[in-house]
Formats: sequence, C-alpha cells, structure tokens
Amino acid sequence: MAPVRLIERGEAGDASDSARLASKLVGHYVERGTEPFIGNTRHRVLLAEVDGEVTPLIVNDGADSDCYLTSPFINYITYAEDFVRSVKDPGTRRALLAFIRAVRAVIRSRDLDRVVYVNHWMLATGPALRFTPEQLERLTRALKERFPQHALVFKRATAEMASAELPAIFNRQMYVWRHEPGKKPPREFRQDRNLLNQHRANLRRLTAADPGVIDRLRELYRALYIDKYSDHNAFFTEAWFQEVFRQGLLEVYGIEVDGRLAYFVTCFVAGDELIGSVVGHDPVLSRKHGLYRAGMSHLMQLAEERGLPLNLSSGSGQFKQKRGATPLTEYELLCFSHLPWRARLSWSLLRRIYNEVGPRVFTALSI
Repeated sequence: MAPVRLIERGEAGDASDSARLASKLVGHYVERGTEPFIGNTRHRVLLAEVDGEVTPLIVNDGADSDCYLTSPFINYITYAEDFVRSVKDPGTRRALLAFIRAVRAVIRSRDLDRVVYVNHWMLATGPALRFTPEQLERLTRALKERFPQHALVFKRATAEMASAELPAIFNRQMYVWRHEPGKKPPREFRQDRNLLNQHRANLRRLTAADPGVIDRLRELYRALYIDKYSDHNAFFTEAWFQEVFRQGLLEVYGIEVDGRLAYFVTCFVAGDELIGSVVGHDPVLSRKHGLYRAGMSHLMQLAEERGLPLNLSSGSGQFKQKRGATPLTEYELLCFSHLPWRARLSWSLLRRIYNEVGPRVFTALSI
C-alpha cells in the first residue's frame, strides 16, 4: 500500500485523470499561492495523492481569507447573512437575520478558520470527492499529522461517506440536469431553447485573442457576483482570467448584444459530469434579452451532445427545477476531534445547527 503523498511544488504528473485535472485547474495555485489569482484570499495550495488519485488541499492558517470559498466562518455565517438580506419577505428576513446573529454570537471565526480544505478546486463547484472509506482514513491520518492545529473539511461529499471520524455537515442543495431521450421537456426548457436559438448568431466560444475580453469578463463577473450579491465572493483577478485561457481551465462562451459582450458562462468536464461554473452578465441586458436563460440552455445542449449530466451548482432552485433539474444534497465531511475544546465546541454547534435548520431553509427559499 503506497503512502499518502503531499505535493508542495511541481506537477502531480499525468498518471490519472485526477492528476491531469489538478495540474490544469489548480497547478498555478500550487506554484504561486492563491492571492495573485483571487485577491481576497492568501493561501498555500498543496496536492494530496492517494493510490494515484489526486486532490487539492487549500490551507487557511486562520486569517487568510475574506472569501466564502475558503473561510468556513464566512461561508456558513457571514455569506448566509448577506444572502438573507436579499430575501423579499420582511418577516422571514428579520427572523433569519436574528437567528444568524445569535449563531455569530456563540461561534467565533478563529475557532473555524484555521482549516485545511480537501478536494477544494477553488471554484464554487469542483469534482466530486472520490476516495474510498479506507483511502479517506489514510488521508485523514496523514493530514492530522501534518496539520495538527487545523480542522479538516472535505468538499463535495455525500452523507453516505460520513463516519465517526468524519461526520457530515449539510452544505447546500445542488441541481443536476440530465437529458432523457423520448421525454417531453418542460415548457420553460422549450422557451429557453427558443431564446437560445434567437441568440445563436451572437453566441460563440471566447478566446484570449478577442480584443478586451479579459477586462469585459471581469466587469461582467463583478456586476453579478460582487455588486449584486456579496463582496465575500471570489475577487478573480486579471491573472486568473488570463490563466483560464492560457491553461484552458474552463470553456468560456459569450453572447453579444449590439456588438458587445453582455453575458458569459463557463464550464468544464470532470469525471462523468459537465460542471457549470463562473457566470457574468449585464443585469439590465440579461433581463431584457433573456441572456441567463439562453446561456443555461446552451449548457444543457452541450451536456446533451456529450452524453453527460450537467451540474448546475446551487442557487435559483425553482428556476432550475422548472427546467428539469433535480436537487442533490451536498455535504462536507469534518474532522475536528483533535482540536482544543473551544474549537470543537464551535464546530459541533455549527454542524448541529446546519444539519437541523439548513435543509429546511434551503428548501423554503428555493436556494
């Protein structure tokens, strides 16, 4: 049985699909850290190899993140608070804000944010966790030895992967769309496909050779993720977008309106699924011309052509279900039993609260 290998510099090689994907998606982070590419993070990135299967490790040393992607406290508390402020019903909004503030009062950020993320690809949705229980046990043992003061958080897990050593915490509801031959698609799906056909002449795959494309992508991304939603979303830098094209991290498709890029959507293939990733748009033009709907329909068409299920990540649950996507509960596995009592208490409380309340809130608000 080969030992767990932690790779701090250099490539993982190309012996497996996961090694090749890691080289493409996170190799630049391993070499240079995260800050040049995501401005509100400051992390080391390593790779872990277990029996040829490779996964990224993001090391947060406790004060290294203002981003929900890599801070458990921001992800589960601050980012949730930002979202709740957008809830339209005043009574629901006030009740949820009061609840989150009560949680904030008893759970401290310093108890959560010294953490090593396992299987974290620095995107909202990365490849699924694919280790066997025995491999998870060996990896956990190696990481506890290497990072004795850090909690461990395993991304994109299922409840079935949980164990006494690695209990599960509810993370979010994802939505997966599959083409079903012979089945009549929903009315909303057909409407969106008509919109896509109307925009098809102005839809194309983007490249770094397109004049001004990186600046425009950053502008459209910021308009959606930062200006509309939260400044705790990832601050993707110019270098990140350059790397997207240089390494081919993501496929990037754009729709122009009146000769100017007004919407883009990205995706990548990981294992047996197509994953929809970073999106950006001009909110006014997108609403007027149905660009988001057309873009989602384009992803569905790509998935259909490739014979793959389409992972549409989380959010806009009602929108996605009306188009035939089905919900899939995503968990994170936690390891914190080796930490001091105060950190163990914070993690235990967070897990209990989210497992009890999270699924009901996500379902009620169609997140």
